[in-house]
Amino acid sequence: MNDADGKTVRRSAVVVGRNSATILAIVAASLALRAAAWSGVAEDRIVPGDPVPSYNQLAAGPWRPRPVQGRPFWFTLGGGDDSPVHIATLQQRPIADLGLAKYGVAEWGYSFHHLKSGQPDGAGYKHYGGYPQPPRTRAEAAEVVKAYFNRLAADARAKAKTEELLLFSSINGHYCYQHYACEWGADIVGSEVGENINSTQMHIAFTRGAARQYGKPWLIDFSSWYGPSMYDEDPRKTWGEYSGPDRGHSLSLHRRTYYVAYMAGADVVVAEGGWLNFFRSQQPGPDGTLPLSRLGEEGSRFYAFTKRYPDRGIPYTPVGLFIDPLHGSYPGFGDKLAWNAFPYSPGDQCILDLWETFFPDSLDVQVKRNEKGYLVASPYGDILDVILNNAPDAVLASYPVLLLAGEVAPDALLAERLRKYVHQGGTLLLCEADAKHAAIARVLKLKPEMPGAVGPGHAWVRRGRGAVVIYREDGPVGAGALATVLAQLRDELVPLQISGRLESLYNRTADGWIVTLVNNEGITKTYNESPQVDAAPQLAAIRHTGPGYVRAACLCTPEGDEPLDPADIRLAIPPGDVRVVRLILAPGTRRTPCAHHTQ
Repeated sequence: MNDADGKTVRRSAVVVGRNSATILAIVAASLALRAAAWSGVAEDRIVPGDPVPSYNQLAAGPWRPRPVQGRPFWFTLGGGDDSPVHIATLQQRPIADLGLAKYGVAEWGYSFHHLKSGQPDGAGYKHYGGYPQPPRTRAEAAEVVKAYFNRLAADARAKAKTEELLLFSSINGHYCYQHYACEWGADIVGSEVGENINSTQMHIAFTRGAARQYGKPWLIDFSSWYGPSMYDEDPRKTWGEYSGPDRGHSLSLHRRTYYVAYMAGADVVVAEGGWLNFFRSQQPGPDGTLPLSRLGEEGSRFYAFTKRYPDRGIPYTPVGLFIDPLHGSYPGFGDKLAWNAFPYSPGDQCILDLWETFFPDSLDVQVKRNEKGYLVASPYGDILDVILNNAPDAVLASYPVLLLAGEVAPDALLAERLRKYVHQGGTLLLCEADAKHAAIARVLKLKPEMPGAVGPGHAWVRRGRGAVVIYREDGPVGAGALATVLAQLRDELVPLQISGRLESLYNRTADGWIVTLVNNEGITKTYNESPQVDAAPQLAAIRHTGPGYVRAACLCTPEGDEPLDPADIRLAIPPGDVRVVRLILAPGTRRTPCAHHTQ
């Protein structure tokens, strides 16, 4: 089938069934696509041209690193900066950073929706949240929430010290309101994770996407609070009955989250409550410093890693989830209500389903109550950012792929921006329903029969230097035609193949790549018991599939580099652990084999 421009529409008749035989067939088909992804045969590719930007391209665009107060990274303990004994401890022992001056608001989304009529938060601050009357529209809801945010910001500003006024921080938990904080004046935007909060990876995708869209630094705050409990080795029980060395989150989840946040590009990582539970006691020893707890030892090793490897490259997230500015999404517990007021529409549910597609089984941590779901193995790697459809054109162009989702009410201006994005080389993913919107169909010259001809699979059409992909939502979440499209796109966009059931992050460097592999399997923990480890290590292999070859490879550890065989990179990753591997590339093809080494 040809359109008026003579461009060929390609179809994939992939039927996703519910039985294992069909699934195996799909996997085999996917592997065949992967083998062809870097074959150089344009007819087999969805993304036109060379979709992998160079390090210099990324460093010059919206993804470039943004230092905070002159430093590329901060690791802080969430308090203690005014305590002489904590200052003395951190000056003598390399545990965390001191001196980040900021003021701000925290958990304001949750506070607005759940703390009303003077109810205090955990710090004792009284909140007067809630709508004075039910909002009629999402725009009306957003204005009420904005006014509440501004009241909190003004109160925080009035209490801030002079040096703190240089950096206004917003940290949100549960609610994905990060872009709103940027729009409403935050200098640095953050998310609280851990605690009882779903899907750390999705909160990172929202936060990093907001930071890139608005040109701001970002942070991740990890809370040790879990269920009604808190990790604490102090015999005086800092948090009373909720304290204990087996309470709160596992040391493993702390470690994994610190490393994931750092390699995902966070400019600041906060160990919330660390100024207390990083130590066995608040009483100094003979040397005048506080004794480290097991959690403090974990934090100290992570901090050593960040100091040894300050250049982590640029996190590579080639897919932008492109949603409406008034989404008001809430992926937490309880009723799913946009802005905590409007029942989820089909578009809202589409966003939630896409989170489940990219980060399976990550949206019900309070149901599981065993630490599963906070971090998960993604079938495509952590390659997603979330941006709003009011983002500047330069931000749109920085993402090789845009996936339109949610409530889509395209006007002529938005449709024209999508046309420009595609014609300049971008790849736009549309579900069948969105492809039928009149404005989009008109500017992209999508004929009425194109979406209908997709059948059980997907189709794509060239437009200018880019492409439009139309997919049918035809199966269980994470297993329909879109999953097949994403599998091929991942292999065209990321020139690295990873084996094993692992979370993977990719960072572009000036001389190659850094790959972070996280084994989130085989370890569980309830809020008041010791962790349970019940699985063997994950065996992983890394294979570079792009131009050139791996000239050198090493395992990055707090103690330094450990060389790996660049021709055969294999690792064994214990349950609940992390491995970071640096690949240095060279042009041409490999000539001499190297000795085998497994870490």
